[in-house]
Amino acid sequence: MSYIIKMALDIKARFEPPAPMTSPLEAYCAIGTIAKAMKFKMPDRQDTLFQMREKLNADIGPDGPEDERIRKIHTILMNFIRDDETTDQMMEYVAYGYENER
Repeated sequence: MSYIIKMALDIKARFEPPAPMTSPLEAYCAIGTIAKAMKFKMPDRQDTLFQMREKLNADIGPDGPEDERIRKIHTILMNFIRDDETTDQMMEYVAYGYENER
């Protein structure tokens, strides 16, 4: 299933404007994907999705990602409105996104 979630991120980023995320699984996978693309270390676990997203955003800084695909994934991540508790399963999606980013 992790493969499908990662593929969904890439497909959603192809639309103009990018299609919204529908699942926290996509959001956690996006965090890992963006971190790897930006050459950051694997994100540390935080209590909630929004805390992880805020940490990633702080690491990226005000200019945002330069790569268009990653910028679109970042945009849809920032527009995701559902906060969730970070579980071991969610961290597996972060790791999958991180390890499988090109």
